[in-house]
Amino acid sequence: MKTNKVFIIGSGNMATALALSCLNSNIEMIGIYSKNLITANELSKKFKLKIFENIKDIPKKLDLYFLCVNDDSIKVISTELEAIDGLVVHFSGLKSINEIINHKNKAVFWPIESINKNTFVSFKDTPICIEANSETNLTIIESFAKSVSNEIININSNNRQYLHLAATITNNFSNHLINLAKNELENQHLNYILLKNLLTKSINNAFLFDPNTIQTGPAVRNDMNTMNDHLSLIKNDNLKSLYKLFSISIFEVKENNNA
Repeated sequence: MKTNKVFIIGSGNMATALALSCLNSNIEMIGIYSKNLITANELSKKFKLKIFENIKDIPKKLDLYFLCVNDDSIKVISTELEAIDGLVVHFSGLKSINEIINHKNKAVFWPIESINKNTFVSFKDTPICIEANSETNLTIIESFAKSVSNEIININSNNRQYLHLAATITNNFSNHLINLAKNELENQHLNYILLKNLLTKSINNAFLFDPNTIQTGPAVRNDMNTMNDHLSLIKNDNLKSLYKLFSISIFEVKENNNA
């Protein structure tokens, strides 16, 4: 089997996850380039990668060039990277494949997962969304994706941005709400682990049933007394506003369903 030679641009969460995923595979990591030399050195030591301090010194004849950078830097970095024949790949769920400019071979590799380099284990059970600008390039990125994950989805930039939106609402917003609830309980010296069973069941049920049909709570019943009692307990103004907004939204969805 051919050994794919890859180069990593960036040194944050995604770069770390990618490097971990490339271990014990037919992938040879040639080096790393990052504007952040502190995190680049950390990654270099951890994975024994050569650091290239000048982007113009990056080898031009490798198989894959991974742009592990934030969304706003994709276009900038792809412009700074001199034109190459290898496949240039970005990792954004929101940005179009055409954010990669100055290169004829381009692709997208977007894992539907919140990546934290301190907790990441592998992409094995993570759905990976891929896209490429030709059938040949799609075969290349698909082959790489299959080497690190069991679930690959070929999806275009337009549909992927809606998945990214849904992922943000589902993951980031829910985590923020959990954190706010945790703070409320800790202010009363209560352990938020008591919510674990409730929350776990709620998440599981949301995928076993239509979430629209299993909504419970005072808002769906328009129980104003309970909601006002809750509001009187909340000291955090942001949480109080969110409680009102969510309650209104829950009730309006119910009313629309019954219309």
